[in-house]
Amino acid sequence: MRHPLQHLRGNAIRALRSQGLQVDVLGEDMQSKLVEEAQKACLLVNLPFVHRAASRVPFSVLKYAMTLDGKIAASSGHAAWISSKLSRNRVFELRGRSDAIIVGGNTVRRDNPRLTARHGGGHMPIRIVLSQSLDLPEEANLWDLSDVSTVVVTQRGARRSFQRYLASKGVEVVEFDILNPRDVMEYFHDRGYLSILWECGGTLAASAISSGVIHKVFAFVAPKIIGGKNAPSPVGELGMVEMSQALDLIDVCFEQ
Repeated sequence: MRHPLQHLRGNAIRALRSQGLQVDVLGEDMQSKLVEEAQKACLLVNLPFVHRAASRVPFSVLKYAMTLDGKIAASSGHAAWISSKLSRNRVFELRGRSDAIIVGGNTVRRDNPRLTARHGGGHMPIRIVLSQSLDLPEEANLWDLSDVSTVVVTQRGARRSFQRYLASKGVEVVEFDILNPRDVMEYFHDRGYLSILWECGGTLAASAISSGVIHKVFAFVAPKIIGGKNAPSPVGELGMVEMSQALDLIDVCFEQ
């Protein structure tokens, strides 16, 4: 496929052809039903790149694992493990294809995640924590920067002493006047981030969806039922009161 940015379009194709290589541009040099499928495959593999060319925010994927009755944890908050080892390996692949992983303060407090790719070397995404109040534990796996760095994003003026503590650990702290997902995503777009994986809880997921910064969803559904009136679900309050307001996903696919 051609480069999504107009001023770069055609340069690589010309360079390759000038060296005697055959380059077929899908939909131009070749056309058929098979080509349409191939064009879609090209688009999908380049989606974050194409999206960046057209938008001010990185391509964002919301990932969660839930039980068959739509819970991401028991009423107690206990969540390990909902999904299978196979699902977790797929998550490590997703992480390896992302520039950064985002979680909220709740996830840090409750799960103390490492958020490393664990795929035997290769690219490691940075970890981003969004926390308005900076009510975060002093001891957390995310403050261990031996494998990969962590950025904490917070509201201006929040817990100055804790900000200094994080800085002393080497953790970067970024302040916003008002913390909202779109401003944060525009900021990381300007820093050159292409693809973001959101592994957050329902409250932050709802905020990100409401801000229009989620573009794809990976939902791992486990054949388990845990129940619980107050057990958390993947997406918090969106303010919708009728089923006609529900967000319809497109290009849906399933695999076991």
